[in-house]
Amino acid sequence: MLIFLKIPFIGWLQIIIGVVVVVFVLTSFLLRPKRKKTNGFLIKNVHVIVGDGSELLHQNVLVKNGVIEKISGENIEDKAAAVIEGDGMSLMPGLIDCHLHIQGLNNRSDADSDQFLYERVPEIFKDKLLPYGVTTIKDLCAPKHFIYKLRNEIKKGTITGPELFIVGPNFTAPDGHPANTLGGDNPWMRQEMAIEVSTPEQVSAGIRELKEAGVDFLKLTYQGGDFLYFDKLLQINKINKSLMQQLIREGKENGLRTTAHVYYKEDVRELLEAGIYGIEHGILDEALAPDDDIIRLWKESGAHYVPTVNAMTYEKNPDFLPNNMHNLKLLYDAGIPIAMGTDNMLEMMGGEVEHRELLYYVEAGLTPMQAIVLATKNAAAHLGISDRKGLVKEGMEADLILLEKNPAEDISNIQYIDKVLLQGKMVYSQRAISSYKIPDYTYPEGVSVLKYTTSGNTESRIIDVSAYTEKEEIYQTITTDEGIFSEETFAVESNLSCRAWHYKRPSDHTDLTAEKVGDYIQLTGLFKGKPQEKTFKIGDGLWYQMMDMALPAFIASEEKQIVFYSIGTGNNRGAMGLGEFAAEKAGDETIEVNGKTFDCVKVTLVLTAFPWAWTGLFWYDKGTGQLVKVGEKGKKATKNANQLVEIR
Repeated sequence: MLIFLKIPFIGWLQIIIGVVVVVFVLTSFLLRPKRKKTNGFLIKNVHVIVGDGSELLHQNVLVKNGVIEKISGENIEDKAAAVIEGDGMSLMPGLIDCHLHIQGLNNRSDADSDQFLYERVPEIFKDKLLPYGVTTIKDLCAPKHFIYKLRNEIKKGTITGPELFIVGPNFTAPDGHPANTLGGDNPWMRQEMAIEVSTPEQVSAGIRELKEAGVDFLKLTYQGGDFLYFDKLLQINKINKSLMQQLIREGKENGLRTTAHVYYKEDVRELLEAGIYGIEHGILDEALAPDDDIIRLWKESGAHYVPTVNAMTYEKNPDFLPNNMHNLKLLYDAGIPIAMGTDNMLEMMGGEVEHRELLYYVEAGLTPMQAIVLATKNAAAHLGISDRKGLVKEGMEADLILLEKNPAEDISNIQYIDKVLLQGKMVYSQRAISSYKIPDYTYPEGVSVLKYTTSGNTESRIIDVSAYTEKEEIYQTITTDEGIFSEETFAVESNLSCRAWHYKRPSDHTDLTAEKVGDYIQLTGLFKGKPQEKTFKIGDGLWYQMMDMALPAFIASEEKQIVFYSIGTGNNRGAMGLGEFAAEKAGDETIEVNGKTFDCVKVTLVLTAFPWAWTGLFWYDKGTGQLVKVGEKGKKATKNANQLVEIR
């Protein structure tokens, strides 16, 4: 007590103030508004595409604990669920791809594989698959070291990704595919991805190994002869017929379904007669007649078909793609069970492949709704999970895609994905397209035409900017030794982003018109004589259809990197698609072109979906912003490159 009496007045004051502060803080903490805990999602007033060919209008869908708990046209009350307004939107099941490949092709050791698994795969799933609505996948061949680990990581939840079904190494003949293709110069890949068999004992041992590993399917390659593999023509051997029959038979005895890589009609016939479960790729060597007896045999066998139409774009045989599409429609009409598969090489590609596969199905003659069923209900049935996936129905797992537009009306609307749920968890919500501060650009006084040529003078590129100031139009003409190759008109904003575009290429009957309307680019016309009508969402993103000729505005900005969009017109897989490109300033560099010296800003340009495939190099004059030279990473900049040869 005496101690307290000796405390000076100022001390008492400090104690009192301290107590008041503590009481105030505690009271504020205890009385603060409680953060609302959410459990699940309630999607209101949404158009439901069930997945079985039916639709439901103006539905409320409650998702809780990873499943679809309730669907009703009446109001649903659940205060714990986060509300998503679905008015004007469509809800459908997640896409199921029954044939793709995850693993990188260049891995040559366990260490390479682990690095790819832990560093690249989470990024691939996050950026290249889930945003496209792909929620379930079947990997048709991957190194066992990799695929077993990945399956376990997904199950544990340490890697967020689609539900994964696997086959493990593929059965093949000695020097068959993939042993002599993927593994031809890669002993590690050969051992990891192929079980080469020439005796019944080897078949039995391989089945025992894969059963113990817990694979979902067995896969064999039933093809021999010439095989065009990434532009290399290789000889591959076909597994013995009796071993093929043994593999299918013993697989069934061990509770494993067998699916087969196959290209040719008579090989398909033998597989069907042997009781194969799945046909991958299909009959590519001929277009079937409606009364072909193999259709009857196929139907009687009950074998499933995974057509992988997209994969035919890799093949150099010009008949494979039309044959595949023709046969797809014929087999569909015959009632053959068909499931979507793409042969997507995930390291190099992304979920746009699955979307393109659906476009091919519609081009083959299916309706958009029929194509959707192949990627949802039918695909789930193929994997043996139709009791829990593939439909928007009560009790089903909540693998769901919420779209801004209805893909059942137009299958190209599959690109307008707003949100993706994987087992009831939000794994993707539409990101805003980046906008940048790009200043107005003015061409230097006296500049009306810029001319570029390739190093071999085989191609000239003329940019006419004389109408830019008054009409905000720029004209581009490309000529070759044979005359005019293409002509373009760009109506542009002051930052060189496109408002409208007209493209003519007389040599192959291409005549396209595109216009930006609100958040969308609307494209119509002819591409190689085929009618086109497409819509791409771009928001306030940069539409740099002029590509490198639009970057002078970027050079004048303070931005270090930008992302922009351009419609492809070439002969590659990007044709008639909206490509996303990233341009980055890579420093200053002084270069000499045609005897003149230029102080330049160097810019790198990559296609974001395939950054590994190509890096363009561009040099822009620092004073004027004009393009001076074009090159390519890893090559001499002048090789097959455009160079500025004339300004007038």
